[in-house]
Amino acid sequence: MKCPITKAYKPGMNMGILSRTSKISSDKNLKTKDKHMKAAGLLILALLFSTVSANAQRIFYSEPDRNDIRNMRFEILGKYNNQYLIYKNVRSKHYIAVYDAEMKLKDKIDLDFIPDRIISVDFFSNPENTIMFYQFQKKNIVRLMGVKIDAAGKPIGEPSEIDTTKIGGLSDNKVYSVITSDDKKKIMVFKMKIKVRDDFQIQTLLLSNTLIPVRKASFNYNLENNKESIADFYLDNDGNFLFSKVTRPGQREYISEARLNVLQTYADTIKNFPLTLKNVFLDELRIKVDNINGRYILSSLYSNAKRGNIEGLFVSIINKDLSGPDIEKTIEFTDEFRAKAKGDNSSRLAFNDYYLKHFIVKKDGGVIITGENSYTNSRGSNFNRWDNPWMWGSPWNNYWGWNPWNNWGWGGGFGSWGWGSPWGMNGWGLNQQTRFFADNIMIVSLDKDANMQWNNVVNKSQFDDNSDNMISYQIMNSGSEILFLYNEWERRTVMLNAQSLSPDGAVKKQPPLKSLDKGYEFMIRMAKQVGAREMIVPVVYRNAFSFARIEF
Repeated sequence: MKCPITKAYKPGMNMGILSRTSKISSDKNLKTKDKHMKAAGLLILALLFSTVSANAQRIFYSEPDRNDIRNMRFEILGKYNNQYLIYKNVRSKHYIAVYDAEMKLKDKIDLDFIPDRIISVDFFSNPENTIMFYQFQKKNIVRLMGVKIDAAGKPIGEPSEIDTTKIGGLSDNKVYSVITSDDKKKIMVFKMKIKVRDDFQIQTLLLSNTLIPVRKASFNYNLENNKESIADFYLDNDGNFLFSKVTRPGQREYISEARLNVLQTYADTIKNFPLTLKNVFLDELRIKVDNINGRYILSSLYSNAKRGNIEGLFVSIINKDLSGPDIEKTIEFTDEFRAKAKGDNSSRLAFNDYYLKHFIVKKDGGVIITGENSYTNSRGSNFNRWDNPWMWGSPWNNYWGWNPWNNWGWGGGFGSWGWGSPWGMNGWGLNQQTRFFADNIMIVSLDKDANMQWNNVVNKSQFDDNSDNMISYQIMNSGSEILFLYNEWERRTVMLNAQSLSPDGAVKKQPPLKSLDKGYEFMIRMAKQVGAREMIVPVVYRNAFSFARIEF
């Protein structure tokens, strides 16, 4: 709202034929207008203040839980009927905590049907309910169980046995991996057995979101040598099962050959589609499905040499019927983009520590891709692209459990998050004097033909010693903008900060979030968006554990 501009009298101004009486009258009118303008200005300020107050974020904290948090695992399930469900596991106790809108505990449902010792737990939430899978071993049999959880956090009926596998001995390694389609209507359970060296037998079981079996399939897949591997499994909305096969000439080299493999819903054999890769070497090939337009998007950072510097982004877009690629191209990053993204590196090395994280498919077939500058160093060794313990699964009892490299950062891929669990807290043999770094975020927007529309960088600099729990970032997609949320240290205090991304690629720093009570530290990368403008975030408070609900 703009106030009308009023031209006031100034000394020396030519008054023309105005008499003294007219001048006095004019001055009175000006004073009256001035008073009205001041009143209008105060009213505008009041309206603006009330608007800002109305749109300001609100934060509600749950009561801190002083259980032994270093043995606790959790999973934020979502929002149902204005209630918020969170799974918690402390030692052998499993339960679902139900919170109201102010994060006050309303109910605590014990999941007493879960055995004392389990291998893994996975949750998949949809608008109606949550599906829980858990696997455990009894004697020499690993059993995969499934149960539906209703909107009140209570099991619907008894857990059902999904599948069983006989193994040779005791094992804590997962046998079954579970993934879901983007629309949450289909679930794929799969297991991979190593029959002989480099020869896999893969068994799949497609389920509906009500745990009704749709189809079971089995096929063999051969990896010719230890330079080949399979990874990045995906399920599209039609029930097609996707994964990639890649070849690295050496253990510490980029990918020289790659192909997309697809087991179609009712097929008995897989189809494969080789990528061309003309004079380029890929980093880690990621798969994203464009379910709206019926396309598969494969992307990776690339180099022009086997162990060279990252030059740009490789993109391949393939029709769902595998009739041919719509597009396969490389997008070289410009000097301007390198200058914005490099941080403490030189422009030549600007993207060498970046890892792709989020893929957001747009309705028109374009995609927004983000990546984060992530690395560690320690007295013992440095973590980088070539010393990455989370890239590959480990066979045990001839079964290969898939531990995906996912968009949560270093940890994840184990079903539920653990505060002080092996991922993120010196698990995997990291030196105790390890420092974790999470710096700038790169953002690239491509149109439906994989042409660069714009690119930008969210500038941040984070590190922590011996833990990555408080660093990295999470996004909140409101439709009109994307918020990048991350912790920033200000005067020895951790503050939750935000930068917004508009549809045209503009990045704007937002003021630090209000209502951040002193002493609460947000584990923001483990947060989950549960509404159009709300998020549940795990929080540490004075060595106790809590959860916060943020309304933006």
